[in-house]
Amino acid sequence: MQYLKYKKFADVELFRFGYAPIGKPWFNVYCFVLDNVLIDTAQARCQEKVSTSFQHKNIEKILLTHFHEDHSGNVAKLAYEHQAEVLAHPITQEKVKAGFELYPYERVLFGHITPYTKHIHIFPSTIETSHHKLVPIHTPGHSDDHTVFLEPDKGWLFSGDLFVGIKIRIFRKGEKFWQQVESFKKILQYDFDVLFCGHHPRLKDGKQQMQAKLQYFEDFGGTVRNLHQEGLSAKEIIKAMNLREKHLIRILVSNDVSVKHMVEAAISSE
Repeated sequence: MQYLKYKKFADVELFRFGYAPIGKPWFNVYCFVLDNVLIDTAQARCQEKVSTSFQHKNIEKILLTHFHEDHSGNVAKLAYEHQAEVLAHPITQEKVKAGFELYPYERVLFGHITPYTKHIHIFPSTIETSHHKLVPIHTPGHSDDHTVFLEPDKGWLFSGDLFVGIKIRIFRKGEKFWQQVESFKKILQYDFDVLFCGHHPRLKDGKQQMQAKLQYFEDFGGTVRNLHQEGLSAKEIIKAMNLREKHLIRILVSNDVSVKHMVEAAISSE
């Protein structure tokens, strides 16, 4: 079943889409509408509700924070329906145009990826909406293409998957730990209070929560590196730090997400 929740904060409309074969949604993702701009497009499994939700919106531009399937899943359909310009990082462009393989669990949760083969624009230094401006800021780590959008006059940060939560304990395969730390430091140089996060928006104290995430990562990464220097393996570090690997879930997600990936990323010098 497809689920939709809606709320509005100032000039920003928040659409939360979720999907589950039965029962409540297992995974939710947000899209945001600011004036004539849509930020991210949700998972293809929710395509019907996504399309219906935006059918009466004047969407002239679609911005993608990164290529991951829960953020780019409906870009082709929405771009065609609204004759909208799509803007994305060059790596996002490559992935979205060519399409990309999904693990079985991703196909169940997120659906089929339809490539968007028309022209995709690179981000200008400033993106103008009807009443606002957005500054794209490259923040790699979660993915190489990850980009956030700052509304500097309002202190709003459309943060994609840069935040998600403070005490993260699992990584997707390929995530970079210390690159994320540098991205946290980079974004904390700017003034913002609201985090329009792709999964868990924070409508106040957003900068403080991002600072707390940076501190958590530095503490976590420092501990991992110290234990590794003492000669402990990733498996031994997980045990020493009382981290819990959910082995059944790891099997179900084809080893794409795990505690071990995060520990190994913290060990890596990248």
